[in-house]
Amino acid sequence: MRPLAVLTLTLAGTLACADGNSTPPATPREVPTGLLVRAESLPVLLPVAGTITARHRAEISTRLMARVTEVPVQLGSAVRAGQTLIRLGLDDIAAHRAKAEAAVAAGGAAHDEAARHAARMDTLFAMDVVSQVQRDQAHLGLAQAASHLAVARATLAEVDAAAGYARIAAPFDGVVAARTVDPGDLANPGMPLLVLESAGPREAVLAVPADLARGLAPGTHIRLTADGQATDGSVRAVAGGADPMTRTVEVRVDVPADWPTGVSVTGLVPAGVRAGIAIPASAVVRRGQLTGVRVVQGDGEQVRWVRIGRTLPDDRVEVLSGLEPGERILP
Repeated sequence: MRPLAVLTLTLAGTLACADGNSTPPATPREVPTGLLVRAESLPVLLPVAGTITARHRAEISTRLMARVTEVPVQLGSAVRAGQTLIRLGLDDIAAHRAKAEAAVAAGGAAHDEAARHAARMDTLFAMDVVSQVQRDQAHLGLAQAASHLAVARATLAEVDAAAGYARIAAPFDGVVAARTVDPGDLANPGMPLLVLESAGPREAVLAVPADLARGLAPGTHIRLTADGQATDGSVRAVAGGADPMTRTVEVRVDVPADWPTGVSVTGLVPAGVRAGIAIPASAVVRRGQLTGVRVVQGDGEQVRWVRIGRTLPDDRVEVLSGLEPGERILP
């Protein structure tokens, strides 16, 4: 019976080992799939420089040569249409008015006298006392007097109109963007005294090469950047012709109303397409000044350094080198 006992103990020990000390089978490692890199047609965008301007802008000047007596607005002041911006002195205008009024009075008296003289000549001519020539000369004098009186009255009206220019009012609601005069300065006709800009919409004025402007129309979207800010602006207007000196076409693009005027802006104008590779911006690995992507290698991944180009409007970046079509990367 001893061989049977030994066999029983051996079998029991084998079962005990199988129950308590066995190693579980290894779990298969998940192989990353990633995003497939494809070559595609990418838009070519040409940077074009421009300036931010207000939709409405006016350089305020005067038609008079007069001394500035009052400037009730300051740089940056918000004004309403019709509000007084500048007042000019009326000393010269008062002198001209007195002169014009005197001329009207003298012209009126001369006209009345010429009218009476012509009436007397008509009476005497009917009585055959004076000749036809004398009568005609009297009526000629009346016509001349009437002409001189009309000139005097026109001069007085001109002085009255000039007096209206002594008060310069805002042509629209806006903000004073520049002020070049102070009380006591002499204002000359055509000299800018103030610059007024509307407080409403702003626009970027771009000088686009003529061959690229042909592809633009109202409603076309252009990526704009200025002072660290970026937006997708809509083309509002395209000039009908090119500047003969620069061979560029003026294109106006709407921008946010809070962008300051006068600053430089860069617009990315579509200039065709080219073959390239673009990946999501979130897939880029950045370490210091290095940029890379996680490339799927077999059942693992490896960081590969690549050269990144421009950022596309759909939050993707162009890869200039280091990545080939058909490879897979991790987002």
